[in-house]
Amino acid sequence: MTTALIMAGGKGTRLDLDYEKPMVKVNEKPMISYVIEALMESQYINKILVAISPNTPVTSEYVKKFPVKIIKTKGEGYIEDLADILKNREYVKKDEVIMTIVADLPFITAKQIDDVLENYYKRGKPAMCVSVPEYLFEKYNITPTLVYEGLVPTGVNLLLANNEEQDQSIYESENVELAFNINTLNDLNLSENYIKK
Repeated sequence: MTTALIMAGGKGTRLDLDYEKPMVKVNEKPMISYVIEALMESQYINKILVAISPNTPVTSEYVKKFPVKIIKTKGEGYIEDLADILKNREYVKKDEVIMTIVADLPFITAKQIDDVLENYYKRGKPAMCVSVPEYLFEKYNITPTLVYEGLVPTGVNLLLANNEEQDQSIYESENVELAFNINTLNDLNLSENYIKK
């Protein structure tokens, strides 16, 4: 079984909104709720942690209605907050497998999460980055935040709970839903159009 860690402490400055990014609604529902529900339905996830920060007090209150454990971070940045969590034995055991996932993937499903985890455990490497091919972004007119050798990271990763350098594989997923990482207002508008289709 695997622990999921939702990173929900970012300001979401690129969205240029006056409310917290995890609480941005897609189809009348906060984005983070889709992520939590998909994780709850996964056959491989047995514990869900939500990392919040001083930037996301409303999110912190909202997620209390779900069976999750809330971790308060300093909100210094994704990498810094993650490093603090991975070395904190109050939340994770040393070398425990952790799936980190961003709070802004409103179309992710339990089936996709299970597919990612099955691929991770087959590979036998301590870390895995889940990416989507760039052409899917072009097809749906989504702006990728980062492109590396034709692949775009999805915000879903697997690693062991330690701060050591870990050998990593890259899993290329063809699921377009993983491409809808909502970072800009354009992404938000495109996601609403995707729902209508």
